[in-house]
Amino acid sequence: KLALQAILSDRLQMTISQLGDMIGLNLTALQIQSNIAIKKVQETISQKMLHQQKLYESINQLSETLAQNLTALQSSTMMKDQESLDQKLSLLEKLSEELPSTINESVNQLRKTLDQNFTALQTQVNATIKQDRESTNEMLTEIAASKNDLARYMTISGLDFQSISFESCKENLSKRSGKYLIQPTENDEPFLGYCAQTAFGGGWLVIQYRYDGSVDFSRNWTEYRNGFGSMYREFWLGLEHLHRVTTARKHELMVELKDFDGNYIYARYDEFAIGSEDEQYPLTKLGSYTGTAGDALNYHKDMKFSTVDRDNDVSTTHCARYWKGAWWYKGCHNSNLNGIYKNSVEGENIVWNTYKRYWGLAYSRMMIRETK
Repeated sequence: KLALQAILSDRLQMTISQLGDMIGLNLTALQIQSNIAIKKVQETISQKMLHQQKLYESINQLSETLAQNLTALQSSTMMKDQESLDQKLSLLEKLSEELPSTINESVNQLRKTLDQNFTALQTQVNATIKQDRESTNEMLTEIAASKNDLARYMTISGLDFQSISFESCKENLSKRSGKYLIQPTENDEPFLGYCAQTAFGGGWLVIQYRYDGSVDFSRNWTEYRNGFGSMYREFWLGLEHLHRVTTARKHELMVELKDFDGNYIYARYDEFAIGSEDEQYPLTKLGSYTGTAGDALNYHKDMKFSTVDRDNDVSTTHCARYWKGAWWYKGCHNSNLNGIYKNSVEGENIVWNTYKRYWGLAYSRMMIRETK
């Protein structure tokens, strides 16, 4: 037993010794590895610190560059702003020097324009005053010719002659030819018309009058609708007035004509009316004919009115343009009383073909009268 214990003790000591050697070797190796790892960590830290230092240097350099660029930019901008300001100040000084002369020129030009407008306005006012005075004198003369008319005018306060109107020329009791206000119905606006009181018993409203060619009758739609010319010279009353008058009450038509040799003829129709503008002012009613001129109007019955800018005929030809007039053209005409005033044989003249085909006429007067 003692020998066995000795052997075991020796082996245990040997094992412990070997174990100690192994632990020593392992510690040595571990120490070496630790030193290597620490050295690597120190190198990595050194590299990072060097990189960080370089980064700080780059940032500082960039900051200096930015500061330099900002300074240069501010300097350049200030120079440009200063140059722009100097230019604006120079322009302002130049304008301030030129402004007085410009104002003077504008004022002088305005003064000339005002003087011209005032002169034209004064001329127009004088002409209007003269025309109104003549019209007033004519009305006063006509009032004195009739006690009935005088009584009617006396009922109007202030003797406002322009406010007096008649339903028709036949209602006018003065029996003197001249201009009067016509108001077919209470709903219609009064208009100025010429009443012929001596021909065929009087009471006629003249709707067309031509005798010397002083007025151009080749007009557009608007002018034929509203009327044109002067009632003491050549004129056309207006389609709208003609429509309202013939719609309000029944009317007859008288057409008086003369050729250039002085021969007088006439055509009379016992009924006459035209439609509205929406219908293109058609010749809706035309009664029985009597007279010496022949019936050159019945061909145009039911036809719409045509002008140089409104083609309402049934022909392939624009009749109003071709015959240089305005009428109730069909395909194209048998009468053309709004044609050219000319002493010749042409279809574009003032013609009534049942008298002398295409012979230009020297006189034309169309009149309507109320019939009851």
